[in-house]
Amino acid sequence: MASIFALVVVLKDEGEAQLAAIAPQAEGDVAAIPGGMAGEEAAPSMVTDVLDKRGRQKPANGKSGATVGAAIASLALPIETSGRVSEVPEGPETAAKPAWQQFAALWPHVDKPILAIVIDDLGLSEEATLTLARMQGPYTLAFLPYADNLGSQTSLMKQAGHELMVHMPMQPKSNDADPGKNALLTDLTPEEFDRRLEWNLSRFEGYVGINNHMGSELTEDAGAMVRVMVRLRAKRHLFLDSLTSPKSVGTRAARATGVAYIARDIFLDNVREENAVLEQLAKAERIALRRGYAVAIGHPYDVTLETLRVWRDTLERRGFALVPLSQIMAEKQAQQPIKVIGGEAR
Repeated sequence: MASIFALVVVLKDEGEAQLAAIAPQAEGDVAAIPGGMAGEEAAPSMVTDVLDKRGRQKPANGKSGATVGAAIASLALPIETSGRVSEVPEGPETAAKPAWQQFAALWPHVDKPILAIVIDDLGLSEEATLTLARMQGPYTLAFLPYADNLGSQTSLMKQAGHELMVHMPMQPKSNDADPGKNALLTDLTPEEFDRRLEWNLSRFEGYVGINNHMGSELTEDAGAMVRVMVRLRAKRHLFLDSLTSPKSVGTRAARATGVAYIARDIFLDNVREENAVLEQLAKAERIALRRGYAVAIGHPYDVTLETLRVWRDTLERRGFALVPLSQIMAEKQAQQPIKVIGGEAR
């Protein structure tokens, strides 16, 4: 976009928004609500007249066409600064910090390429939890919110120095795949969608953010993803897009709403064999060498955990560092700072 008009929606009262135009921006980062993002129509001034129940724009033919910009406008979202973070906050002011910093695992001081390894689908096997608690980390561990004994499992992981995330169940494209209890679905009423979202986020404490469990269908729905981001924004949790669909709008929705976000680079164990996992780890290392960081996602399979244990022992000698996801989030923001000052994105 060579130049666009952005809209900043200022929240006055619940359900009431004031739209204010800001100056056009040149190419680059714009921490505001883009009115013409990726060919979308600019958000209209009477947003309630052109949006359906799920926050999607109503085209003239009566069918629903999801756009990130229109979905944001319908939810009256304010804009917030996103800046550089140099270290994990400490002291009495911690509670005022974003959740992705407040609950971050210890950030090691490193001057080498960094990798974050996220382990999904945790909580259902307490044996896998115990195995990871004994492994040298730090790993970033995504727990399914419908698992049992989450309080004790997640507390153990925090004590072991790992970082926590909610592995948010979301609707897949396949009818044969079951995302689990209280999954977020595209055909839910707004009230039921919000109820499920709150339930999933209330199952344990101390997490830095969420990533999607399945979700190849839901992450393509702009209205649904903006609704998720509005909630994450409340306490400033981060969003990791697992990228289960190449058409995901998750990172676009997060960026447009001011939510800290990052996307997965590599899946480690689509093939559950040691050599296959090692090859995927090597790909992640090559990305980290080129860009400075990489994010890989694996699962609590025996072969994955054992391969990671051996790989981790040689990591520093080979010139890499394993870090929690929040540290990569801070590195990403340091490389691409976005600031909102006096209502203008700069």
